[in-house]
Amino acid sequence: MPTNEKPKRNPKWNRDEIILALDLYFRIRPGQIHSSNPEVIALSILINKLPSFEDKPDQERYRNANGVSLKLSNFLAIDDSQEQKGMQSFSRLDQEIFNEFKDKKEILRNIVRKIKAALNDPEINLELQH
Repeated sequence: MPTNEKPKRNPKWNRDEIILALDLYFRIRPGQIHSSNPEVIALSILINKLPSFEDKPDQERYRNANGVSLKLSNFLAIDDSQEQKGMQSFSRLDQEIFNEFKDKKEILRNIVRKIKAALNDPEINLELQH
């Protein structure tokens, strides 16, 4: 990359990605929100399998474990039930999805199961990529 070019920013998180992250947020304790947590790493790998964006501007940084842990910290900032402070850089969509599912965790789990099933179904996955 020429020195005068800035690296492209990663695209904003989409609804499916945020839903997957929120599900993990509800399943772990705040002290487990860090980039070396195996569940955070697994979520990063899963999100990178989603056919969300054709052109991922930075393959190394796109939804990596550090980015996933930052997203989880955004939820910590939104979550009134937690004493810990999270990252205040959450998006409006983060807030909307958090509020939508904070009292509907079983519905959230079912949606996550469907997202994962779609990734594992070759026919659906092929359709999603076109």
